[in-house]
Amino acid sequence: MGTTPSWEITFLRRPPGARRPRVAGRVVFEAPDLACARTAARRHLEERQSGEDSWSLGVLKPLTPRAPGTHRYRVVYAVWEPTDDFFERRDVHELEVWAADAQDARRLSHVDIQDVPGYDPAWRVRHVVRVPDKA
Repeated sequence: MGTTPSWEITFLRRPPGARRPRVAGRVVFEAPDLACARTAARRHLEERQSGEDSWSLGVLKPLTPRAPGTHRYRVVYAVWEPTDDFFERRDVHELEVWAADAQDARRLSHVDIQDVPGYDPAWRVRHVVRVPDKA
């Protein structure tokens, strides 16, 4: 038998008067699959809310590759460089992440890309594509 997959959830809290929520904490926990992980994340959120509506969940991140319910995604980053008459796109880096869907893969990649040597904040996600499972 294998080990139970690990997950990380980020908690967001919107301070009074703030336009956007801010990271207020993270919890690492184990759950056998994506559905159970989402249920556990909601339970952790309810424990923190204590009657306040200013708390919300961030991205659910699988810490165990191939966690049930997740898929591998390739996220391509590009930079747009000026030429004489137009801007030319140049791909600069590819990341592979495990996520529940393409939107989560995009969001999770924003953290990982910052650790890449030579990273430039001007890099933008060009596309996210699911990597087919090998049969």
